[in-house]
Amino acid sequence: MESIFGLIGQFLDGILSIIPRLIIIRATHNAVKWRHGKHPIAVTPGLTIYWPLVTEMEMMVVARQTLNLPTQVLMTRDKKQVVVGAFVVYKISDIVQAIGERNWDVESTVADITQAAIVEVITGRDLDDLLAGISGGKDSDLNKALTITCQKELRQFGVHVGRAGLTDFSTCRVHKVLGGDITRMAEEDG
Repeated sequence: MESIFGLIGQFLDGILSIIPRLIIIRATHNAVKWRHGKHPIAVTPGLTIYWPLVTEMEMMVVARQTLNLPTQVLMTRDKKQVVVGAFVVYKISDIVQAIGERNWDVESTVADITQAAIVEVITGRDLDDLLAGISGGKDSDLNKALTITCQKELRQFGVHVGRAGLTDFSTCRVHKVLGGDITRMAEEDG
């Protein structure tokens, strides 16, 4: 009995793939339409019709989004270890570049490139410069440098960076323990 329902479902799917479909794209989204699997076309918010037999559609949020990044342990130009956490505020400015031609996973791309930008900005400065840069708040030279670096790198992927900045910053000492006794190591460090 289940196989009959499966056949009926496949038959209905086949028929529905011939009929054009109407979809609604929200104001916070855009879509990409691929005809015959190539030549991506941007589709803006509103009502749109597509033919599923020869066209694929993918919708995506293009409105402002914030991505909090994991902390990174880095070394400054003067060989001081620091722990840095950051965020990036972005929106999709060109959906075809974002998912239609050059990229697949926008969030991963934003995270990877922003983390690389953090490495570039932090490792290119001395600890004293970083501490002075952080004291300027959201408009500090450090946050501006991070934002500009992210903007330059992410523009090619159809992503506009509104702001990038640090959420966490601290000097540190890192001890990796692989099967060792942490209490003994802490006592040795004094």
